[in-house]
Amino acid sequence: MATGETRRRWGASGVASYGTGMAYPLLPGPEELSAAERFASWKDRWGAGRRGVYRDLLPGRMPAAGEQYAFEVDLDLCSGCKACVAACHALNGLDEGETWRWTGVLQSGSSRHAWHQTVTTACHHCVEPACLAGCPVLAYEKDPVTGIVRHLDDQCIGCQYCIMKCPYEVPQYSRRRGIVRKCDMCSGRLARGEAPACVQACPHHAIRIRLVDTARLRGRYRGLPGMPGATAESWLPDAPDPAITLPATVYKTERSMFRLLRAADREHVTRQPAHWPLVFLLLLTQGAAGLFLYAGLLRAFGGAAAGSMLSWMPVATAAAMVLAGAGVSLLHLGRPGGAWRAFLGLRTSWLSREIVALGLFACGAGLAVGREVFVSEGGFLWPAVAGALGLLTVFCSCKVYDDTRREFWKLRFAGPRFLGSVWLLGGVSALVLASLGPVAVDGWAWIALSVCAGGVFKLAGDGRILRHVYDDDFGPLHKTALVLTGELGRWDRSRVAWTLIGTVVIPLVLCLALWSETWKEPRPWLLLGAVTGASCTWVGEVLERAGFFMAVQSRKMPGNPVV
Repeated sequence: MATGETRRRWGASGVASYGTGMAYPLLPGPEELSAAERFASWKDRWGAGRRGVYRDLLPGRMPAAGEQYAFEVDLDLCSGCKACVAACHALNGLDEGETWRWTGVLQSGSSRHAWHQTVTTACHHCVEPACLAGCPVLAYEKDPVTGIVRHLDDQCIGCQYCIMKCPYEVPQYSRRRGIVRKCDMCSGRLARGEAPACVQACPHHAIRIRLVDTARLRGRYRGLPGMPGATAESWLPDAPDPAITLPATVYKTERSMFRLLRAADREHVTRQPAHWPLVFLLLLTQGAAGLFLYAGLLRAFGGAAAGSMLSWMPVATAAAMVLAGAGVSLLHLGRPGGAWRAFLGLRTSWLSREIVALGLFACGAGLAVGREVFVSEGGFLWPAVAGALGLLTVFCSCKVYDDTRREFWKLRFAGPRFLGSVWLLGGVSALVLASLGPVAVDGWAWIALSVCAGGVFKLAGDGRILRHVYDDDFGPLHKTALVLTGELGRWDRSRVAWTLIGTVVIPLVLCLALWSETWKEPRPWLLLGAVTGASCTWVGEVLERAGFFMAVQSRKMPGNPVV
């Protein structure tokens, strides 16, 4: 090859690069030399005095007490070539579309100082992993020696709650297998003294395995006394708050402008999955809890004497709703056969607590139906007990989503939505049943007015998120409001219209007609109006709950620019 023609050469770092001329001695390409031969060639050329340039990719010892393995990423060396992504995919035999390591981009927001930084990221093997704490079947374990967070495939039931719990959305759901999978830092290779696939594949040695002190991580991200606090360079801009799980990954850079960067996809919003089985699970259980509570109101208005249809019909309907909700929830699982083990995570997982509470709710509902059908006591006790267990289930449902730390799912937003569903769905169901029996007209009207009040409460509570559409920070609540007014704008307006018609307009019209004595025989009209209002309300609540899942936005690791 003539002088000046482009040739591959090996620089002082031992990394392949390209250049022209004869400034460096030319060597054969990496496909012609083994790693040992390249190192021998480098050592002969540069000598032992430059040993620091050729660094080890693995620590020289096992973690001591209070230490664990962690990825170290030198952002100044990362070029975004995705060799690490390809190696991880190939070595672990991942499905198409399944990724355990990915790259993103940080970029400056100034046209005068245009600059971008590529970032590679994978599981951070957190000190306090949220996936482990949230799993209802204990399908995660953190190695007590290495600190590696491993997923136990045989234990997983595919509930996907760990995906919601992980701030970095690291676990990946495999539809073909019906389970979640994630990076385990190639623990099998580490046990044999070999580097993980991504570490070994990086041509620039931007990724390595190092030891980190977990106490220092706590001090850095949570500001504990006596520990160095976090700085602008401690973590990535626009990434989730590291204080939540204490990620062990260390990102290094010597560039002074790093703190001025923003994620390239910071302003991008994406509609999330609707999770239809969860939509109907929540609505059916919440409607059942409300109907048990309204059953006592039906008795108070004298329309549910012991042994009458209105004595057992509300209780039986509510119990059927509980069972239907539990049944439809199994459709969300990749491996529903293992659902019986969901109590194992009761100590740390709100999902386990919700499932146990749902089981108690079903038992309470069954006892209430049995007392009504076989004892015909017509009392308040057992419906009230079942209703209390239903409210316990609703509270656990609120905490399931609040515990994910997603802003739109926090208790201050989820609580009013879920309680509003208890109020509305229980009320409209009771209104239909009251239209079938000998409930006094005035009693029917009072139930209708309570439904109107619930509709106003529900719509007012749900609308609070929309005020964040005027924010300008592209935070999670701002982006959620943008989704609800943008991509899901027609969807959200439709659910408001359905809810308003079913819970406010129709009940008020029927009450005015009753009080004006428009009908000589109002019962058929009341039944028609109640069924119509209940249908509209259920449609509105289904749309609202699907939007609850589809609109949620959260902070995540930097992604790629979206055109």
